[in-house]
Amino acid sequence: MPSFDNFFSKVKDAAKDAADKTGKQAKIAKLKINIKTLDMEKNRHFQTIGLRTFILWTESRSLDGLVDRVHDELTQIDRAEARIKELEEEIAEIQAGSLDVNDVTEEEEKEEK
Repeated sequence: MPSFDNFFSKVKDAAKDAADKTGKQAKIAKLKINIKTLDMEKNRHFQTIGLRTFILWTESRSLDGLVDRVHDELTQIDRAEARIKELEEEIAEIQAGSLDVNDVTEEEEKEEK
């Protein structure tokens, strides 16, 4: 019977490997969605900066005080870019196999609490 046990052990290992790969791909997909969301957020801030610049220019034909009017947007863009970099590094770590990936659904439940 040792060969029968060996067969089940191999099947179990193969199933675990498949589950690990699926978990990693799901985690990477979730991180990429987060990156895309942050990119869209950055674009909204860029649009706001452009709109405020245009309004200031049309009102006064000057850009004096522009930095004060767009400071919050610039700060949010910096924040989003820093977070994107973190997420990209996390993806690279997962792909390199140096980061252990938990079940994506467990992580979402923790974030909701």
